[in-house]
Amino acid sequence: MNRNHYAACTKARRKSVNWTLPKTALLAGLLLTAGIVAQSQAQTALTVADVRLRAASFNRQYLSAKQDLRQAESQVKIARAGVFPDIDLSSSYDRNFIIPSFFVTANGESMEFKTGFKNNFGYSLSVNQSIWEGGKVITAWQIARLYRDYTNLNLEAVQSEVLYNADLLFYNAIFQRSVLETLRKAHEATSYNMQTVEKQFQQGMVSEFDLLRARVENANLEPQVLQAESEVILSQKRLKSFIGMPLRDSITLIEDAMDTSLTRLPDLETLVTSALKNRPETQASRKLASITKKAVSIAKAEYWPTLDASYRYSSSASSDSWNLDENVSKSSTVGLRLNFKIFDGFQRSGDVAYRRADFEKSRIAEEQLADNVRLEVEQAYDQLVRAKKSLDIQKETIAQAEEGLKIANLRYEQGVGTQLEVLAAQSALTNARNSLAQALFFFRTSKAQLKKATTVDIGAETR
Repeated sequence: MNRNHYAACTKARRKSVNWTLPKTALLAGLLLTAGIVAQSQAQTALTVADVRLRAASFNRQYLSAKQDLRQAESQVKIARAGVFPDIDLSSSYDRNFIIPSFFVTANGESMEFKTGFKNNFGYSLSVNQSIWEGGKVITAWQIARLYRDYTNLNLEAVQSEVLYNADLLFYNAIFQRSVLETLRKAHEATSYNMQTVEKQFQQGMVSEFDLLRARVENANLEPQVLQAESEVILSQKRLKSFIGMPLRDSITLIEDAMDTSLTRLPDLETLVTSALKNRPETQASRKLASITKKAVSIAKAEYWPTLDASYRYSSSASSDSWNLDENVSKSSTVGLRLNFKIFDGFQRSGDVAYRRADFEKSRIAEEQLADNVRLEVEQAYDQLVRAKKSLDIQKETIAQAEEGLKIANLRYEQGVGTQLEVLAAQSALTNARNSLAQALFFFRTSKAQLKKATTVDIGAETR
């Protein structure tokens, strides 16, 4: 092997190595990217229980309401602070660079006297305790605790609303998927019918009109399928946004087995009683009435005198050096202060009247809320009963529609029926399936609404 040939082979090997490394890196990058894409496209299975759990953990409206509760808890601490004394400790240090002095003349001679020292040290401790303020402090503390309970009940009401809306969005996505499946089945049926008619037309068994009608019937369903696919995507995105999931994530909705019987449904009056007693809104209205009533007591407390006790201890030292034991001065005092407001331009009477009106408004609102809750329960109860009847009817209808399509297909294959009968039977079955999906959606949402209105779960769903 000569030198030229050896050099050529070496250069070729180097070139091969130089190309192999980038290709390997590129292949590794493509595999990594493919893995990331595959991971991002992984399906997340969600049941209605999963959706409720995510909504209670990540829904933005619920998270914002939780911050209101934190603020209410802080108000309790602020109001409770009035029960305890205020204790202040302060200290000071002054450096005199130029000490003032005065002069005294005696027997013709002047004498200079300094009036201070280079360093002045001092500290003081003061304690102030409210003894009596007409009961305002204790009542304010009670109001703050009631307000915390009131806010917590509002949080429960928000949570109930959030869970209810999560149910609606989940069941709506299920419903849209059912509509899509129904349209796809209908499109498959019309496609099969069109193929059958095309074969019969080629054999001279049917007219061109029958062929055109079969093709038109099949084509009419295609835009409906496309629209249904779009509705499925949008309904899932609304659900993902509500429960705090990224919109790009893929989800699979899993339906729980449902018992559509209403054997465990309590009577209407029991449900109304439960709602009036256990609904967060009704409990919150009672708390609000208590708060406004105690606010009247605070306004009346302004007519009473206030009594405060105080204690103060102070110590100071002065010296030209850093010595705290020279020229020390100490003091200690204890005092009581009684304050009685004789006249304030009728401000107190106006405040009492305002607080009383506020209390009356809260009491009236409580009565109105009780009526609204009763009407809401009655409406939800009636709606669930109607949804149950509609669902039972649609179950029977779809069985009849399926049997009608079988008969129409059999008659058409035997030559005693017409294509119009087949198309009519297919349309009837599609309508029956859509009506069943709507009835099931109506039943599920009615059950969720009754649970929200009464706080009673009738156990319609079983896992």
